Amino acid sequence: MKLQILTILLAALVTAGCGGAALKDEPAPAPAETTEVVPDTPADDTDDFTFSTTDRDGKTWDESVFSSHSLTMINFWEPWCGPCVGEMEDLQRLQDTYADRGFQILGVYQTPGMEEDVDAVLQSTGVTYPILHYTGEFDVFQSGYVPTTVFVDGSGHVIGEGDSALYIGSNSYEGWAAIVEGLL
Repeated sequence: MKLQILTILLAALVTAGCGGAALKDEPAPAPAETTEVVPDTPADDTDDFTFSTTDRDGKTWDESVFSSHSLTMINFWEPWCGPCVGEMEDLQRLQDTYADRGFQILGVYQTPGMEEDVDAVLQSTGVTYPILHYTGEFDVFQSGYVPTTVFVDGSGHVIGEGDSALYIGSNSYEGWAAIVEGLL
């Protein structure tokens, strides 16, 4: 009996987060707060982030996108991750609220072959910010969990260093807004 209970608890723990690729029929609501790592000041020139990828329409994107904005949020998500999907409406609201202050969001997903699922998520959440395909350049931000978020300034510098640059977990609009306000 104890082994059965332990097995059930372990299974629940593994599927509760989005550290694995377990599919869910219904996305779980996003938690009210993220497991936040407060970033340091912007890093030096050696920490410039460069990348080249495409969006869902095949348009090429690279680090030049940073120069037209003072702050870019890169949000790594997956369509099978309930907390990722659960915060997307709040992220869109954040994009809409702070766009005139030089803020932008780039969504990045990795799982290949899930285009229909991604389409469904974008339609249901009303997301209009750019959604990019994952490439190897993004490996530096791998935490093993989604959502994971990182901020980059207008010069392409990652804000924070190493693990302190990563925000692991979902957040509410108010939580993200407080972070963005502090970085703008």
